[in-house]
Amino acid sequence: MQEEQEIFNISVAINTGLEPLTFTITTYYPAPDPKHERNYRVSRDNETLGVLYQDADHRWHLLEGDLEQEEIEAIGRAIDAHYPK
Repeated sequence: MQEEQEIFNISVAINTGLEPLTFTITTYYPAPDPKHERNYRVSRDNETLGVLYQDADHRWHLLEGDLEQEEIEAIGRAIDAHYPK
C-alpha cells in the first residue's frame, strides 16, 4: 500500500552567521527499494535542490541533486526533528 505524500517546511542554518534558510520537504515513496522506503525532495523557491534518503543506520544520503555533505546532514537533522520521537 502506497503511503500519502507529506509536505512540510524546515528552517536550517546552512551558513554560520546568516539567517536560517527555509526549505520545503516533500516525502514520497518510490517503488519498493531495499535500501530505503521514503525519499525526501528538498526544494526552495519552487526549485528542487536534491533528493535525500536515510539509511538503516540513520545516516542521510543524497540520491540526486547537488548538495554538500554538511548541507545534507543539517537538512537531515531538521527532517528528523520534524517527526516526534
